[in-house]
Amino acid sequence: MLPLNSVTLLLNGLTLALSLSFLLITLWQDTRKELSQFFAIFLIMVTLWNGGSLLFQAGSLISGEPGLSAIAIGLMEFGFAGSSAAIYVLTAVIVGLHTRRFRIVAIAGLLIVLGYQFLLIVLNAPARLSQIESSATIYQLQPLSGLFYLIFDTMAFYLVWRHRRKIRSQALFFGVIAFVSGQAFSLLNPELRAISISINVSSISALIISFAILRQEIITPLAERVRQVEAMHQVSLAITSQISLDTVLKEIASQAVRWLDADGSGIFLNMGEELELATVYNLPKQFVKMRIPLGKGMAGTVAKNTQSIFVEQYRRDWKGDADLPLARETFGSVICVPLIYGGHAIGALLVIASQHGRLFSAEDVYLLELLGSQAAVAIAHSQLFADQQALVHEVEAARGQLETVLSSTQNPVIAVDRQFHLIFANPAAKTLFLSSEGYQITDLVPELAFPADAQHVLADLRYKGSHIYEITLNNKVYQCHLASLGRPRAAGWVAILNDVTQLKELDRLKSEMVRMTSHDLKNPLQAAMANLDLLGDDLADSDNPEIKVSLAAIDKQLERMNRIIGGILDLERVKSGIPAFEICYPDKAVQRAVDDMQDLAHDKSIALVNSIADQLPNFLGDAEQFERALTNLVENAIKFTPAGGTVTVNVMAKDNDILFEISDTGIGIPEEIHAKIFERFFRGRQKGADHITGSGLGLSLVKTIVDNHNGRIWLQSEEHVGTTFFVSIPALSVERVLS
Repeated sequence: MLPLNSVTLLLNGLTLALSLSFLLITLWQDTRKELSQFFAIFLIMVTLWNGGSLLFQAGSLISGEPGLSAIAIGLMEFGFAGSSAAIYVLTAVIVGLHTRRFRIVAIAGLLIVLGYQFLLIVLNAPARLSQIESSATIYQLQPLSGLFYLIFDTMAFYLVWRHRRKIRSQALFFGVIAFVSGQAFSLLNPELRAISISINVSSISALIISFAILRQEIITPLAERVRQVEAMHQVSLAITSQISLDTVLKEIASQAVRWLDADGSGIFLNMGEELELATVYNLPKQFVKMRIPLGKGMAGTVAKNTQSIFVEQYRRDWKGDADLPLARETFGSVICVPLIYGGHAIGALLVIASQHGRLFSAEDVYLLELLGSQAAVAIAHSQLFADQQALVHEVEAARGQLETVLSSTQNPVIAVDRQFHLIFANPAAKTLFLSSEGYQITDLVPELAFPADAQHVLADLRYKGSHIYEITLNNKVYQCHLASLGRPRAAGWVAILNDVTQLKELDRLKSEMVRMTSHDLKNPLQAAMANLDLLGDDLADSDNPEIKVSLAAIDKQLERMNRIIGGILDLERVKSGIPAFEICYPDKAVQRAVDDMQDLAHDKSIALVNSIADQLPNFLGDAEQFERALTNLVENAIKFTPAGGTVTVNVMAKDNDILFEISDTGIGIPEEIHAKIFERFFRGRQKGADHITGSGLGLSLVKTIVDNHNGRIWLQSEEHVGTTFFVSIPALSVERVLS
């Protein structure tokens, strides 16, 4: 007996010391985990059991003191009872069958078992040691206690065998089997020597369980960091390799399964109000493209709340809608993490273990969130890259179409940057005046091709978006459309030249024919008007009123025809002639226009007033033409103003211009025809203007005269309130006078 007891003593002492060491390490790692807490309770109970055994064996080797043996047996019974209940609770935690209230129920059960055993010790239950033949010692448990402990061990054995696939470590599985087997052996064989063997088996099993949990909770996670880094590396490669989105999704799904040793995974992408299952790994392919509403299912809830969800048993713990068909029948432990990019959830990563698969832990959630953050970047990057590629293809296609159009057109097209370096020139432009590329066009294009007034060009580009001017090259007339290249800050300019040589010639012929025709019409018209006057004198004494009405009608129509012919001649003269510019005085121009129209205003009972600012600058222009323009504007204002109204002519200096304002209190001009009133022969048909006659050439003539003076004309009008025409003419500066 002595060698066996000595070996047992040393073995129990060694296992006890190692188990306590493993307990301290596990608690130091994380005291909040239920596994660590119940593992600590289990080891404490095993320690009491082993401690009692050591004390009993030490007492038997030293003196065989009865009091010491009683204490030792009390510790053994107390530890045995606690370890029987604790191994069941620990097994339930390991396989993930505990509920939210499991901790309270388990601790209460432990306290009841330990309380019952403590009560037996305190009440000094009948002796539990007896001698039989051959000097063997029999240890007898209370019958109820033995049955109670046997039930705990049997339930622990059932759990560990039924859910063996959920136990990550084979050593942990065999350790639990050996521990409950050792305890059951001591219950079935009450001989103390057999109990010693049972204690040794259970002690070694507890040591195996301790090492397996230590390895599972600390050593293995540290070793798996290499796999995790490799998985991160693979995802990072997917990000930087700019591969397709489908490839990136498949790589992430497979890495998630391998990383957590799971059974399957799926990635949902956010489509606005829905999530679409974009890819799966080890799940049925027919689920791909299936959609669930945002906020429904585990994936929809995660994407909406941007918070991870972890359930140990999908059927038991998840109360929401199922994510996939047959999910409640097949899913076991499930983790779903959001894929967040730019502060928004672009999707969700769902990792699944089967019902009899491994059990995930909170550490797995943290690891999957790390993978999810990288996955979100990879997915967003791939989506952006795909969008960029699509945009590049669209731009290339549009650019190819544009280059084809520009190359095939017969109009020269040139684009330059802000330093006037050539960007693009189509074949027509190269044929016209370019012989090489890459140089400043100022070295290649004749100086006469550029606009004369750069400041005026920039002003037009800024306010109008384009500038139009004419140039003559190789005996051809081109109308050049100049526009900015790029918005909002111009990166350069583009010029399109239209050959208008034939159009100019046709316009010249048309103008010549109009002038000739108008002159030819004037002679018979003047003769008709003279004879009408003579006829009126001859019939002055006639008593027939119809004759007078007919003569008045003929005179009115002849006068209208005379105005139309005069307007056409004036317009053609202004458009085709080169004005003889001289220094003009704005105050005199206004005063003459007002004086000319005073009689017409008086006849219509309209007040015609003017306001001329002091110290007005002068301007260069054709005084006769400009006065004609002002007279036309004042005449129009009087014609369209009812009796009792007012027409006001103001002139003032504004910045570097002279501003003329002609305002009336007339019928107004509808906004929809503002853009047309300066066109030839256009007459507005607004209400109240039916009785007003005109040729439709007056405002066209005014616009032409203002353009010839490098000025601008515009209007503001409100129906039934009045109209104001504005004419802005560049003031004459000192530099221009000296030049």
